[in-house]
Amino acid sequence: MEKDSKKKSLTKAELHLMNILWDKGQASVGQLHDELENEKTPYTTTLSVMQVLTKKGIVTFEKVGKANIYKPILTREEYIQSFVSEARDNVFGGSMRSLYSFFVRNEKLSKEEIREILKEMGDE
Repeated sequence: MEKDSKKKSLTKAELHLMNILWDKGQASVGQLHDELENEKTPYTTTLSVMQVLTKKGIVTFEKVGKANIYKPILTREEYIQSFVSEARDNVFGGSMRSLYSFFVRNEKLSKEEIREILKEMGDE
C-alpha cells in the first residue's frame, strides 16, 4: 500500500461505497449504484464519488467493454488501522491506553467482554 493512501480520510459517502466495494471485491459504478437503490442517490453522485476515490489513490479501475470496473487498492483493515492510528495520535495524544480506556468506558464493556477481547489478543 502506498504511504499516501494510508493518510486519506474518507467522507461518509466514500466510506459507504468503499464498504460495498470491499464486500464485493470489484464492481462497476452501475453495480455499486444498484446497492444504493433505497437511498435515492443519483447515479452521477455515485460516479463522482468513485472518481474522487480514484484520485485519492484508494481505488483503481480497469476498462471492461464500456464500463470501468473498480477495485480497492486499500483494504478495509488497512483503512481501519489508519483511521484508528490517526484518532490515537490526534485525539488521544498518541496513547493507546487512553484510546482503549475510552472504548471500555463509553461502550460499557463488561469484565467478561474485556476478558474475551484479551483472550482473542492472546494476552490472558
